[in-house]
Formats: sequence, structure tokens, C-alpha cells
Amino acid sequence: MSSKASKGTPKKKSAGDEPEQAKASKVKVPRSFITRPSPNFNAKSCVKVLLHPSILKAIDILPGSLVHAAREGDGAGILAQVSPADSGCPFNVIQVSAGLRTVCNFLLGDRLEISKIESQPPYAMNITIGTLSGIKLHDRARKTVEKLLEDVGIVMPGLTLYKVGIPSEVEGEEKTFEDLIITQVDDHPDISSLKIQDDGAQQNTDDGAFQRFVSPPLLFKRGSTILNFTDESEPHSRYNLPKKTTYSQIGGLVKEIKDLKSAIELPLHHPDFFARFGTNPPRGVLLHGPPGTGKTMLLRAVAAETNAHVLSIDGPSIVSKYLGETESKLRDCFNEARKYQPAILFVDEIDSLAPSRDSDNSGEAESRVVATLLTLMDGIGSNGRVVIVAATNRPNSIDIALRRPGRFDREVEIGIPDIEARHSILNLYLNRIKYHTLSADEISNIASKTHGYVGADIASLCEQAVSKVYQRMKDQDMDLDNSFVTLEDFEQSLIDIRPSAMKEIFLETPKVYWSDIGGQEQLKRTFKEVIELPLETPDGFKRLGIKPPKGVLLYGPPGCSKTLAAKALATESGVNFLTIKGPEIFNKYVGESERKIREIFRKARAAAPSILFIDEIDALGGDRGDDSGHSTSASSNVLTSLLNELDGVEELNGVVVVGATNRPTEIDPALLRPGRLDSHIYVAPPDHGARLEILKKQTSKMQLQDVDLEELACQLEGCSGAEVVNLVQKAGTTALAEDRDATSVLKRHFDIGLASLSRGITQEMLQYFEEFAQGRG
Repeated sequence: MSSKASKGTPKKKSAGDEPEQAKASKVKVPRSFITRPSPNFNAKSCVKVLLHPSILKAIDILPGSLVHAAREGDGAGILAQVSPADSGCPFNVIQVSAGLRTVCNFLLGDRLEISKIESQPPYAMNITIGTLSGIKLHDRARKTVEKLLEDVGIVMPGLTLYKVGIPSEVEGEEKTFEDLIITQVDDHPDISSLKIQDDGAQQNTDDGAFQRFVSPPLLFKRGSTILNFTDESEPHSRYNLPKKTTYSQIGGLVKEIKDLKSAIELPLHHPDFFARFGTNPPRGVLLHGPPGTGKTMLLRAVAAETNAHVLSIDGPSIVSKYLGETESKLRDCFNEARKYQPAILFVDEIDSLAPSRDSDNSGEAESRVVATLLTLMDGIGSNGRVVIVAATNRPNSIDIALRRPGRFDREVEIGIPDIEARHSILNLYLNRIKYHTLSADEISNIASKTHGYVGADIASLCEQAVSKVYQRMKDQDMDLDNSFVTLEDFEQSLIDIRPSAMKEIFLETPKVYWSDIGGQEQLKRTFKEVIELPLETPDGFKRLGIKPPKGVLLYGPPGCSKTLAAKALATESGVNFLTIKGPEIFNKYVGESERKIREIFRKARAAAPSILFIDEIDALGGDRGDDSGHSTSASSNVLTSLLNELDGVEELNGVVVVGATNRPTEIDPALLRPGRLDSHIYVAPPDHGARLEILKKQTSKMQLQDVDLEELACQLEGCSGAEVVNLVQKAGTTALAEDRDATSVLKRHFDIGLASLSRGITQEMLQYFEEFAQGRG
């Protein structure tokens, strides 16, 4: 009995410990942990991550153990040594040193998953150390660095050791402080794909699971690990570590970056500056522009450069089918931002999260989300160091209440890059490629040919060019190590890449050159003066204080190369070519036709310099004063939209409109006045020399017998260019009909074609065009 009592006594004594044990066992282990900076700035502790002691106990990890840390949903991570944090550290926070965050480019606010590692990494044979300043360390620093690495224990490429005291090269002088970075470890060929067995994963699978590390971790052993110094400031490219996105890696957005920095960095780091003047700092920035122009890349650069707590909000992770849960998640994000100031809230594709409440597609759920977002943005207050940055390519689709001062105060447009911006972007990508033979003039030439290209298109162009190199070297059975990207690779790749700014309306125009058009020398010369000159030398017009012509009207009999000339213009000028077709414009719904006109002109402005070709313009711009009843309300509205776009409040810069018609008198006079279709070019039927030139071009591949082209050109007096081409086609067809194995075309074949040739140009038609030229020209 006493024995039982004595055995029971310890249980009674430990009864007081039960609440503590129960409390520890009841700790809810979060699925992922929020990345926060480590309070320990000592370089010796750079590979340590800190977790709350209760969390370590709950997940059965002892202090000093090795863990694998990776972003949520990403299997590739880093090796770290875990230590207990202060009891004041939140349960869902992991504290990571700045040097360790650089390895995987972890940002403050990233969600990390932790798993236990049982096996220890191998020892390093060689290790190479550089400095962020690019200075190569001297031999007197060897002992200091070796002692530091011995204390750190774990080494890996990309690991940065900040503020390390380095003895001076000259004895007696004060030591300097350098930021060291590990650039290479070992020389084993399989080191870069080092895999360490994860005990936790092994329990879940039969064959054993392995975790892959972004950077291969090794152990440093003083005395056996060879230490080398280098002047490199980045890890070797063979490790392919994730790189920090900085402003310097973004080309062509100098002004936009400046606007963004002033709108974000001041409120985050200098809020007192605004308080001094009694004003509120900007709270929100809206980035808008076409897809692929660099909006999301700018967000990443801001996150990396500002060293703020970063929270990303996107539709799929926020929207829930349960009532009120979406709003609750939004509030949680804003609460976390307030808790860990300075903080940046990123909202990518905000138009999907907060659409306009006036839209027919907006329901009750969307309206509640918008209302919650408005309330939360207003609730930040004037003293909060929180900035909301949103991005969209449809700024007019988001609720108008978000775009007032106090919410999204600043709006930064990330537009389609001009030639200088494209040149800057191209240079950045070519610096990464390194192995190319392009000269400065050739790079400028490529930049000038990429009208309408956004940053993503230029990146794709470079990737295609590299692929062309691989294919060429493979076809020629040559060594890939001696390969270079050439101008030819880029020119071939230009054919495959469509500019994003024009993908919806992009035209595969046939490759027609001025040399393909017989005669029409006056037309070619006028085209170059009126259209190519303003597009190629806009500075000259500014210098002389004159405005370039807005548009050109081509008129003349059918079949006289009006449309063919427009195609040649598109090819020869090298600018973006768009077209408007009447049947595609007219729509049975009220306002849709006008909207399509506005949209096409908007895209033409965005893709400037560009040529907008309107074939059979009389179908869209019919005379409103016509009493024949041909003019309808719909066509009048389309014409009004066309007039406003050509010469309205919004100026048409970098866009030349070319219209073609064979009925010029049926076009509304308002469309033909100066400031709209300024120049009227008569495309006359070909003269003798032009007809002869057309015949020579069309018969260049024919074997002719007894055919006098000079005589034939005289017989075709008054014919259009299309009729001359048709005659050659008929003669060839007649020869094949007589003999399917025919190799030549005879004079009699042309005589048969002449006998059946229908001439469409009459004297009355020529008189009609002459009268128009005298009255309007």
C-alpha cells in the first residue's frame, strides 16, 4: 500500500507541470512561417534561423538541428541551423539573417516551410570568397576569414557575411569592414545537384524522398578546407542561384522608376517628412499599361530595394466561395502589414479583385470586396508606414472609388517602350548573353526594327536568337562551346516574334517592295515624302515648327496599285502596319462600331510609329449630305468617330492614316480637309513605260517565243496594272491548256488573251478623277 502511495507521490508532484505540458501540446503549428529579420546581426550567426521555443518543441526539433527552409509550395530551399527565438517572437514567424536570405532571395514577408534534416552535409574541399565591392582580399585576411567560417560551420554559394572586420594589408593600420560572399564551393561535378535525405519525407514515401537545395551546403573544416580569394562579387553562374531584382536590371523605365521611388520610399522610410509640412504621404500607387511592359518586374524590384515587409495579394489566393471569407483574408493582410511596418502590399491584376461596381458583371460578392478594400485603405492613417502598390493592364475596369486621392494617389503608366527604351532593354539582355558578335550599330538597328515590342517581346527575341544558334551549330555539326549569337540570328528571330502591342490586330503583310510595283515613280516619291519622312525624322518637323501630315488619300481607277502601294509602304518603311476593314467594324449593337474605331486608333497610338490603312474608305466615311439614302445613322456615327480620332482633342502622334478609294466624291468633305487626310494622291493608270515594266516582271520566269513586250505594252494602252497582270496569267493558262507539258509561251497565246481582255477604265472614269483633282486637289 505504502509502495503504491510512494509510487503515486511523484505523479502528484508533477501534477503542477501538466498545464505547461498541455499548453505545449496544444500549440498549433502553422503550415508556414512568416519571414522576418533576425535580431542577431553577428556574422557568426548568419546560417541560423530562429523559431519560438514552443514551436521547436511541438515539431520535435532540438536547438542546433539542421533544417530545410523553402518558400511555401517550392521544393528547392536552403540548409540552416535552427535556434530558439525570444519568447516574444510570434508562433508563426521565422527570423532569418540577411546573409542567409540572399542565397534564395527570400523577402521579408515570404512564407517558408520548415522540415527536419537528419544527415549532415559533406566537408568542403575548396571554398572561394569574394566581396560585394569587388575587392580581392589579401593574404593577411586569411586567418580572420578562416576563423569566421569555422564559427559559421555551414558554407554555401551565395551566403553573404556582412560587416566583417578585415585586418589592413599594412601592419599597424586600422582594419576595414567588408561584406564577404561565397562564390564557389568544392570542385566535385555533382556538388551543384547535392541532395540530402529528408527524414520527414522518407517516412511518407516508400522509396525515400530527397530535398534539392538551391545552393549546395557543405561543412567548413579549418585546416583541411582550402580557402581562395577572388575579385568576383557574385556566385558562379553554374549554381544558377535566384538573383535579386534591382532597378538596374530594368531597362527603358528611368522616369517610371523615379516616380515609383518617390511615391514608395519616402512614405516607408521618411514619414516624418510629410508630417513636418502637415500633409499626408501617398498611400497607394497604381501601375497600369499593356502586358509585358515590366509592371510585375517593377514590383519585385521595389520589394528587393526597399527592404520592407512584402505582402502579395492576388485573386486566386484571396477569393473564397464562403460568405465573408474573402473580406476576412483582406483584413488579415492589412493587419499583418500594420504589424510589420514598413510594409508594402502588392495587388497584381487588381481589376479581377476590385472590378467596377457599375459594371453589369459585378455582383454582390465583388461589391463587398471593393467596399472592404476601400475601408482598409482609408484605415491605414496618416502615420502608418504602409504603401499599397497595384498593377493592371485594364485601369478603366477597376472601381473608380479606388482611383481618388487618399487611396491610389499616384498612377504610373508603364507604356510601350520607344526606340531608346528598346535599345536600353536590348543592351541589358545582350549583357547577360555575353557571347554575341553584334556591334553598337547593329544593336541600334535591331532596336529600330522592333516597333510595338514590349520588354517581354525583346526577352523572347533574345531567347529565339539563342535557339537559332543551337539549331545552326547542330545542323553544321560544330562545337557549341565556340558558338556566338549573330545579327542573322536576330533577323531570323524577328520574323517569329509578334509585337505584343499589336497581337490582336497584327497583320501578316506580304513582303511587297517598291521594286515590285511597275512604274508609278511619282506615287513612290510622294509616299516617301508624305509618310516615311514624318515617321523617320520627327525632330526635323519640330525644328521647323511645322506639323507632319495626318493622312493620305489614294484615289484612282480600280486595279492601279493603290492597295499594293500600301503593302509596299508597310514593308519598306518598317513600321507597324494596321488596317481597318468595313465589314469588321460595323456591328448590329449600338456603339460597338464606334468603340472598335476608338480601340484601333488607341492601339495605333500605342504602337507608334505606325501606319493605319483603310481600304475602300468611302464605305466608312460616306458623305453625310448624300440624298441618295446610302448614309445611315450607324455609318454617320462611325464617320464621326473617325473624324474625332483623326483631328480630335487627343492628338494623333506618330500615326499616319492612308485611305484608298476609287470613288473619292462619295467621301464626306470633312474627312478630306487639311488636318485629316491632307494629301490626295492620284494613282493613275500605268503609262507605256510602267506597262512594259509590269510585263517584264510578270514574265521574268516565263520562256517566251516570238513575243515583243514593247509592242504588247503599246497594245495595252489604257489598261490598268491589274489588267496587264491578268493578260500574262491568261496567256500562261492558255499555253498549259494546249499542252500540259508546255515550257514556253508563244505570241498567239498573248493574242488570245488580248482578244478576251475586258478593259475596265473608260474615258468617262478618267474624266471623273480629273474633275475631282481640279475641285479638291
